[in-house]
This record gives sequence, C-alpha cells and structure tokens, in this order.
Amino acid sequence: MSKFPQRIHVGTDFSVASESAVVRALQLARAWSARVTLQHVVAASLWDDVISTAASAAGVDVPAPAAAEAAAADALRRRADEIEADSGLRCEVAVSTGRAPAELARVAKDANADLLVIGAHGAHPARDLVVGTTALKLLRISPCPVLVVKRRPSFEYRSVLAPTDFSTPSRTALRTCVKLLPQATVHIAHAFELPYDGLARHAGVDAETLARYQREARARLDGMLRAFVDEIGVGPGRRALHVAHGYAPRCIEHWVDATGADLVVIAAHGKSEVEATFLGSVSLHTVMAAQCDVLLMRGGAPT
Repeated sequence: MSKFPQRIHVGTDFSVASESAVVRALQLARAWSARVTLQHVVAASLWDDVISTAASAAGVDVPAPAAAEAAAADALRRRADEIEADSGLRCEVAVSTGRAPAELARVAKDANADLLVIGAHGAHPARDLVVGTTALKLLRISPCPVLVVKRRPSFEYRSVLAPTDFSTPSRTALRTCVKLLPQATVHIAHAFELPYDGLARHAGVDAETLARYQREARARLDGMLRAFVDEIGVGPGRRALHVAHGYAPRCIEHWVDATGADLVVIAAHGKSEVEATFLGSVSLHTVMAAQCDVLLMRGGAPT
C-alpha cells in the first residue's frame, strides 16, 4: 500500500446500511484523493433458489440474473452520476452475479483495491443469520483491509481504538492506522488474563494475592506497551495507552464506550470459518458487538 489507498472498493446492495458505507468511502476518497468503485452483487445461492421456487409457485415473477444485473447497473450508474454531480468524485461501477463475499473479494483483487468498504448489515438480515455475514466471510478472503461501516458518517474519524497483542499482525494494523488517519487520537490497548486465572480462584487463592499478581502483570505490560508504541513511532501527543485485566472482547467493548471511539482497527489472525464459528475470535466478536466502525486488517497486509 502506498502512503494512502489509491483505490477504494465499496459494496452496496442499495440498503440503508450499505449507503452509509458508500458515504464513508466517499469521505475517505476525498481525504486520500483515491478512486472509488461501487459494486453490487446479484445474489446466487441456495437461499435465493428457494425464494425463486416459492415465488414461482405463488405466481410472482422473479427477474433472471441478466435482467437483475442490468437493473443493478442502471441503479449504480445513477448513484455514481449523483455523486459526481454533488462532489465531483468520479465513481466506477461493477455488477456481477454470485455469492457476495467471493464476488466482492474477486473484483477487489482484479482492481488492485487497497480498501474494501461494506455496511454492517445488508438488505437480507435473515439470510445473514443463515449463511453468516458478508463481513466475517470477507475477513478470511479479502485481498485488502475491510472497513465495516456501522454508523452513518457525519465527520471524519477522530478517536480510534487499536487493540494489540504485540503480534506482527497487530503491529501492522497500528502502523496502518497511524499512517491513514494522521489527525486522529489513537487509543492503543492491551487486555490480559493471568495463566490459570480460573484455577487459582477454584484453588482458594485469596483475592488480595490475585490482585497483587494482576498489579504486577499490569505494570510489566504497561512498560511493554509503551516500548511497543514508541518503536512504531506513535508520538505522545496523539496517543493514549490502556492496559486492563479481563477477557479481550469485553475489554474492547468497554474501551469503545470509554474512549468514544469512532473506529476500531483490529488485526485478524486468519482463523478458518469453522474455528471462528466454534471457538470464537476477538475479530468476530468485535465486528458483531462494536457500536462503531471496524477496520479489519489481515495478518499478511503490507506495512
């Protein structure tokens, strides 16, 4: 990635949530002088086959994929023309048929996109519940960072939360955040749990001893976090450091509220879909629970 993304790819299904993603993408494009592509995917899945069969049985016409693509292309072109008339930004458009995550990732890769922007919820929430959200699937397959927009943007990002576990992916995520959002205050945070925390309580270790262990661990991690951030080059004037004892996803929820974060920038550690579903992950929990936008950085993202 160059200093700023040059190509921003934004997926839209014409829902309210995806329009928020379009607006945020345009805001970032103006700030970074980037080009924007609007993409719509005409869904092709077993779920849609069921809908089509039911509609046919009820005597309701369902448009063929080619007709649906043509209608979507017209709607996208109209939206792109509106954007150009309002802001002067020229938007490209792309329409295809398939499964949304795979198609968004494929077209973004073909276009050498630097950032993929999507809304948190699409036009079919029931389908999202059955097959999983587009955001979580893109977490595994996107060729570039994925920005999940959860709020209608009214201003640029001003307060950013960057959780870290001191890993290479989280280092990359923090560097990217600092580079892309030079005006924002960055809250760098680390959550920890002591080894055998639960066993110690069951073994009858008293609360005062546990509290002492936590204080000692927090002091050591405070120093590690400060050294980590200094090495990356986040100046004291635009950073705040946080260390807390507790389950990382819950700590992130607390930090979002406490800092008034507009955005969480988080490194995804590339778990498979099965692992993410049955074992859980910090990234998955954050995408689902955070009340602000979430930027997902894959472990292999460029520095």
